[in-house]
Amino acid sequence: MGTLDEIRRDFGDDFFTRPTAAAAARHNWAALCVCGHQAGYHSPTVGGTYRLPETASMQLRGETWTTVHLFHGCVGALPTRGTETESSVANRDSMTVTRSIIPTCPCEELRPVANVDRPNRYFNQRMPADRNDRGRHPFMLGIRAFTTHLTRRRAALADPSWPAAEFDRRFTWIDGARVCGISKCKETDDVWPMFVDVDGRSELRCPKHR
Repeated sequence: MGTLDEIRRDFGDDFFTRPTAAAAARHNWAALCVCGHQAGYHSPTVGGTYRLPETASMQLRGETWTTVHLFHGCVGALPTRGTETESSVANRDSMTVTRSIIPTCPCEELRPVANVDRPNRYFNQRMPADRNDRGRHPFMLGIRAFTTHLTRRRAALADPSWPAAEFDRRFTWIDGARVCGISKCKETDDVWPMFVDVDGRSELRCPKHR
């Protein structure tokens, strides 16, 4: 009998997956939208919790200008290199500079379908060029990146079953949210996000409606 087998015998089969008190204190759950990005990257105007910079005053050539920020949509996807992330418009009549944050994802409604504990940047996947490949959807790429991260953790080296158990603990579907997006379809098995139009809008779809 090996050491790990002895530990499981004496401490139980879930010894390696049971979170410690310190780990439990580090929980940081985030809602994950069907588009594959977290609620914190969606603007409040679409139901998210993104925090805009405060309105501020600045001096330009001896004049006082007010800077305001606007944002509507989702910036959960990492921008491609060279892409503008903000536009600015100055209005001398009101002495304001309006800086508009440019969305990186076409999502215009936060639709949470899952919760993830400490998602970090694994669910900030870019919008793919090929939107017909369901495996390239940001939601699916986020899951792949997250599981790859877990398989490289020290606990995974000690127990090969740990990554799957840890994933199931840190990624949970919201009750009633995982259902096909087609009207009147109540299918919940094998339901995953996919792009449903050329703009990149996402919905959950079952095998019948993909």
